[in-house]
Amino acid sequence: MSGRHRRPEPDPLPEVDLARRLTPGPVVPAQGAAVPGVGRPARHAGPSAPVAGPAAAAPGATVVVRRDRAAQRAARREAARRRNARFLAAGAGALVLLLVVGYLVLGRGGEDGAGTTNAGPPRQHTLLVQATGADGTAAASALVGVTPSEDTAAIVLVPSRLLVDVAGTGNLPFGETVTLPEPSAPSQALTDLLGVRVDDSWTLDPAALAALVDAVGGVEASVDVDVVAADGDGNESVVVQAGTQQLDGAAAAAYATYLAEDEPEQARLARFDDVLTGVIAALPEDPSGVGEALQAAGEGSSSTLDGAGLARRLGEVQAAQSADELVSDVLPVTEIDTGGGSTSYGIDLGQVAAMMRARFPGVLQKDAGGEVLRVLVENGVGTPGLVEAARTHLVDDGFRFVNGGNAAEFGFEESAVIIPDGTEKSVSRGQRVAASLGLPESSVTTSDRGQTVADVIVILGADFTPGKP
Repeated sequence: MSGRHRRPEPDPLPEVDLARRLTPGPVVPAQGAAVPGVGRPARHAGPSAPVAGPAAAAPGATVVVRRDRAAQRAARREAARRRNARFLAAGAGALVLLLVVGYLVLGRGGEDGAGTTNAGPPRQHTLLVQATGADGTAAASALVGVTPSEDTAAIVLVPSRLLVDVAGTGNLPFGETVTLPEPSAPSQALTDLLGVRVDDSWTLDPAALAALVDAVGGVEASVDVDVVAADGDGNESVVVQAGTQQLDGAAAAAYATYLAEDEPEQARLARFDDVLTGVIAALPEDPSGVGEALQAAGEGSSSTLDGAGLARRLGEVQAAQSADELVSDVLPVTEIDTGGGSTSYGIDLGQVAAMMRARFPGVLQKDAGGEVLRVLVENGVGTPGLVEAARTHLVDDGFRFVNGGNAAEFGFEESAVIIPDGTEKSVSRGQRVAASLGLPESSVTTSDRGQTVADVIVILGADFTPGKP
């Protein structure tokens, strides 16, 4: 609140006369001249205050001596001299300390072969964990991020019916990406959708998940509903009853992938999170024990990491969990009416962007300029695989890829990197994109074409070479 409108503050000590507690200064007899206002009661005196006499300088005997002006100026100069001397001494000491610290920091950085300056958030590693169902699609998925240097980890659960755009394939539910010929399709689709780098993946079929749970001695879970399964003849039976209990492998696999009729996918994701975090907590603490448990999962467990790498990553997540630094969230999504019998989802852009910044700051897609740039790529010649090849270049260089598919027409001899205007900022962006794709700076051009979904638009021509520039 400004001083103009500030209310007066109450007296904190209304019963105390602070004036009586002030230490009086030196006292000298008053010299004869009268003081204006004598003969009238003191302005703030009480009713019984004495009336000043005609020769009194002030009531009582408390007149502070005033030194002559020359003496005051000399005293101020001397005080300033001492003050400046102290400041110079303190400044010199601080400078010496700064030089010593700088020498130690830079010297150690040179000896170790790396500086000690931390640019940006600490390094994170991400692992996409997917549990498939009987039909082979991913029934539940979780993006796990871990920061080993801080013993922190985060899990973001991803609905299987989230619509994603896969380069060279088009739109489809996320759970179906695991069935595509390209093993990295789920990781690529999630990277493009969320704007975070997905380093590795781990997929478990029902038998592998059950074997893993049995290998760690089962998991405790609070089963919220009866889990029902149907046999080959369509007869249903309860395979897991509701209630808090220790689940063996078969029960845990059924519970983790179960979705009752008319339930939202968030319910299944919560069950999968129960089993996933339960397995992580039950893993042996030594890497060799984790490796043995992973081997027990059998051929139904596949990962882009080798056994030792996966065991190390899970051990890092377990360390964060033990430190109570593992958090789980469900990806913010919105329902999409596709006209089918089941609900599909899209992402809530604002909430997802905020969640990614909070949970995965160390793996956000940023280019060499430190910007989050969305680059839409179109195939301008019709040659299969061009868009996918361009995606690899762009994502490796930190850009966010947007699949544009085929251009409105083919026949582009030269590629075009389209920016909205000729400002220095836009030109710099266009040049960085062109360099990533191995295109000349002359390919950067301006256009009034609307760029509502991307910062830069690329139309690939015959001059684009799929190989890494």
